[in-house]
Order: sequence, then C-alpha cells, then structure tokens
Amino acid sequence: MLLKRTITCTCLLILLSAGVSKAQESFRWGINGHPLTQFDYNKNTWDQQISFLKDLKLNTYRIDVPLNAQGLPKSEAAFQNILDKLNSNSITPFPVLIVSGLSGLNADQVYALCNNQGKAFGLKYGKNLPYVEVGNEEDNKIIVSGNGTKADDFDADKASRVIAKLKGFIDGLKSVQPDIKVSLSFSWVHFYYLEMLKQNNVNYDIVGCHWYSNMGGGDITNASQFGNVLKTVKDRFNKDIWITEFNYWKGTKNGDYTKQADYLGKSLKTIIASNQVKGFFIYELFDQNFISQRSQDEANYGILSKSASSADYQKKDVYLVYKNFINANVNANSR
Repeated sequence: MLLKRTITCTCLLILLSAGVSKAQESFRWGINGHPLTQFDYNKNTWDQQISFLKDLKLNTYRIDVPLNAQGLPKSEAAFQNILDKLNSNSITPFPVLIVSGLSGLNADQVYALCNNQGKAFGLKYGKNLPYVEVGNEEDNKIIVSGNGTKADDFDADKASRVIAKLKGFIDGLKSVQPDIKVSLSFSWVHFYYLEMLKQNNVNYDIVGCHWYSNMGGGDITNASQFGNVLKTVKDRFNKDIWITEFNYWKGTKNGDYTKQADYLGKSLKTIIASNQVKGFFIYELFDQNFISQRSQDEANYGILSKSASSADYQKKDVYLVYKNFINANVNANSR
C-alpha cells in the first residue's frame, strides 16, 4: 500500500511538474526596434533600449538584420555585440533576416543560393538563436490587387521567387539547426500567401501576423467582414501564431496619443483572451525623428519619443498601457 501511495504521489508530482513547466513556458512579450539599421537606434542608444525593454519586462526583441550574399550579417561585429548585450540581460534576440544577392536569378537559382545562405547563417549563429524570422512582409512584395485571399491577387512569377527564397533559406538553416523555430510574417488578410507557403511545403513554424488599426473595424479578432483573423489562420494553417507587429495606424503622427493607447489596451484584452497567440510585439520602441522628413507616416510609431533638443526620452501613454498590461497578466521575466 505504501509503495502504491509512493508511486501515486510520484506520478502526481511528475504530472504537476509537467503542468507547471508548460504553464511557465514563456509567452513572447516583445517589441520591434532597429539597432543595426536606423539612426535613431544607433549604438549610443543600445543601453537605453535595453533599459526600457527591462522596465517593460519584455523578454524578446525583434530586430531587422540585413544579410550579405553569403548569408551572414552585413555587420557581423555589430550583430554579435547586440546579441551579447541582449543575452546578458536575459532578453531573447529575435532577428528578422533580410536576404540579399538574388537579383537576376530564376526561382531554381534563388532556392540554391538561399539554401547555402541558410546553412551559412545557421552554422555560425543558429545554435544561439531559438527563433528567427526570414524576410519581412514578403506578401506585400507580391500582391497586385484585391485583399490577398485568392491566387489572382498575387503576381505568380514574383511569388515563385519569393517562395524559392524562403523555402531555400529555411531548408538550409534547418539542415544544420533543426530545432530552430522560424517565423514568417504576413499582413492584414493575405491568407492566400499563407496558402502558397503551405502548397510549397515551406518548413516554417510560426505565423507572424502584422496588424494596424486601419485594417478593419474592431481588431484582429473581429475584423469587419473577415471576422476573427487569428482563428482563421489557426484553423487553416495550424501553426503557432505570434503578432509580430501591432499599432495604431501612423502612431502619433496626428497627435493621437490617447487613441493609440486606447487601441492597444482594448485590443490586447481581446487578443490575449482569445488564447490563440503565443507572442505579441508592438511596433516600435522609438519614434524615428531622422526619417520624419522623407517618411512622415513611418516616423511616429514609437512608444517613446525624444525631441531634437533633448537627450531624454518621453514615455507616451501607450508605453504605460503596455507595461501595466504585461505586469497584470504575465510573468514576463522567465525565458
């Protein structure tokens, strides 16, 4: 009887431990930034970036990383430096790998080159990166009309090259780092783009949804005539879902500080309550004053702003909304 009780208790402890382990598996709370590519995120601000990420209790930083034709970061020293800084502060790097060197190649040639690029990147960096994203909003580069829900909405020739790029790089990467998780992003309701990935057996793991307030009434869980976009993605493609870009359209360009904060707060409640996503990343950490003259619509998405005459960052309303929501809902300190 004692032996039976011991076995029973041991089994119960194992089950409880497994349950706790699964429950503590870290939700990816994150934000977007550009420490390798944009002036407002230059190296002099790296420590400040990390300080704000820690204050927000974010565990993941999504950053764009341009690659050369060999599949390695164009600035390897800077890439390694930012990886080291993030890892030493218990923040998981989530690099968005921007592939290059494909001009003039057909789809077969693109696949072959990208396969080699994926292997090269995986051999050098893959063992220290649990997640990567390959490309960014590739669907927007090949859509020509419509809302992206059917084949005719896309340029077939461009699509074949994009699919070859993604499939080639991921196949190469996973041939040397099979455990790495790969995200591919898409915007709005471009479901047929995901269908093309499925038809061509692209071996990715995470759908990275990009959603802004101009993409439909309500939010991503209740988008005008398209309903719950997250449910559609899960039902049709059966992948983990992260929201890897999210914000009020044009940020605070028109002084919409309250609207930006309200949109995030209300949307987060329904998104998290839906229990359909495993990661959420707001776009982005800093306003980009440097690009404001040439791209006003892109310059004010930050949750932090800084005037040209001040060295101090100002927290927008949305910063506190995001911080308070994370503190109230998730233990974001575990990795």
